[in-house]
Amino acid sequence: MTATSGTEAVTGLSLPEARRVAVAAAGLNPPLAEATPAAVLDRLRIVQLDSINVLARAHQLTLAARLPHATFAGIDAALDQASPPLAFEYPAHAHALVPLGDWPLWAFRRRASRARPEYPPPAERERILHLVRSRGPLTHRDLRPEGEQPSTGWSWGPVKRAVEFMLWAGDLICVRRTPTWQRLLDLPERHLATALHTNRLTDEECLTALLTHAARALGIATTADLADYLRISTRTTAALLPHTPLLPATVEGWTEPAWAHPDALTPPAPADDPPVFLGPFDNLIFNRPRTQRLFGFTHTLEAYKPAAKREHGYYVCPLLHHDQLIARADLTRTTHAVTITQTSTETNAPGNASALIHEALQHLTHAAQ
Repeated sequence: MTATSGTEAVTGLSLPEARRVAVAAAGLNPPLAEATPAAVLDRLRIVQLDSINVLARAHQLTLAARLPHATFAGIDAALDQASPPLAFEYPAHAHALVPLGDWPLWAFRRRASRARPEYPPPAERERILHLVRSRGPLTHRDLRPEGEQPSTGWSWGPVKRAVEFMLWAGDLICVRRTPTWQRLLDLPERHLATALHTNRLTDEECLTALLTHAARALGIATTADLADYLRISTRTTAALLPHTPLLPATVEGWTEPAWAHPDALTPPAPADDPPVFLGPFDNLIFNRPRTQRLFGFTHTLEAYKPAAKREHGYYVCPLLHHDQLIARADLTRTTHAVTITQTSTETNAPGNASALIHEALQHLTHAAQ
């Protein structure tokens, strides 16, 4: 599996080996030794959030796929009731849950946010901070001056823009949401230990640590894959990779060289785990080009397409069976019932694919209780 290129050892993986490394690194098969939301967050470091709720929230699906006995309600209770909080919301890979202990590592993005022209002026920042200091955690609606109209759709009003950039800059933090899914905006110092509430790390120190975490969650990845995980440039990623503990690698059929986390190269033996539906924002598949390279599986979120132009449905979840994506289903939920609107199988699907789809549906039905 290992060849020598000059003075540098290069790990060569077959495509099935790369899939095994990636699935195990993602905490899916075998499952993580400690089956808790905190353990999943510690492995993935970023769990994407999304407002679509036709089946469940994106983070609920990602966590439930790795917590076989959890429910969506139980997952949110664990996040809401932990003291100190398990995570904060941050624009990591898109908008995401990030472990609270990783706050120091995002100092590079906080600094960059404060340098952007959209960062609100001191008077507006102080107005918002005064309200939060005096009244406690508040929603965006609570922070609007009297008479200001709410933001609609994708548009951002003045307060919405100010709040977003204050969150990105670290002036505010969100560690909880209301029952109606409104963010509660608070002061970071109310939730962060003194050792965490810091911008001391340099950009290079932040990014070197974050790239190492990203590689642990991905197992095997190209430079572009690692850059995508953190939403940073490939140029910056390429410059910093030699300073990480990651190992150069090649994967059968990949045209670009790859990098592997040393801990991921000897994955535990796969378990005979049941099949599981992955939400469209799951860490294993949210990078569509990597999903195609690893699994030969083309996955597109079609929720924003007109109904007539959707090939597979509105909210389509791929089905993971061992180390393969073998099918997909358009799923929806009403009350506590999960319904399949449409399914399709891949050419690699086993003969009992229908039974596997039903088994995975039972898991989702349990999670929805």
